[in-house]
Amino acid sequence: MKTVLNFTFAMLLVCLSSFKAGREVYPEQLDWDTHFRGEPDSHSAYAALTVTTWHYSYTSKIRDGRLSIDFKFAAGVDASRSWVKRDRISNRKTSRQLLNHEQGHVYINFLLLKAGEIQIPSQKYTASNYKRLIVQTANRISDYYSAMQDRYDDETKHGSDLEAQARWDDFLRAELNKYP
Repeated sequence: MKTVLNFTFAMLLVCLSSFKAGREVYPEQLDWDTHFRGEPDSHSAYAALTVTTWHYSYTSKIRDGRLSIDFKFAAGVDASRSWVKRDRISNRKTSRQLLNHEQGHVYINFLLLKAGEIQIPSQKYTASNYKRLIVQTANRISDYYSAMQDRYDDETKHGSDLEAQARWDDFLRAELNKYP
């Protein structure tokens, strides 16, 4: 259930669905058949792994001393690398609880997407600093949400601590409600 956060600079859409600028974007809703197509790791103690992706790219132009930057962002689930050990799911309740925990990883990744969409373009850039500042900001945001993914797994004991899971569910719902 440990989530791998794949951070790249190129806009490489390996996820099942991409988030496109100019339309309302909502987090993907996981289901076992669509989002967990990878081969389970037989050496892993976990019942499932959700691999999330976050990508950004930009094009820049300097004309008459004026800098313009066009950003693109995408995030999602890499179904080919996400997996579930179906033999570890004994009933519907267990399936719902595990899928809910994995959905939390998708919600955190969605918060990463939204933070990137807001914070990276809102920087004050110059022709001499924009490349460095974009990378620094993207790394800072990525590191923050990567640490959140780890805290989520640690505090919920990978979804097995139902009280901690409920607290995280409430927290994530409140964070998601900040976005229209």
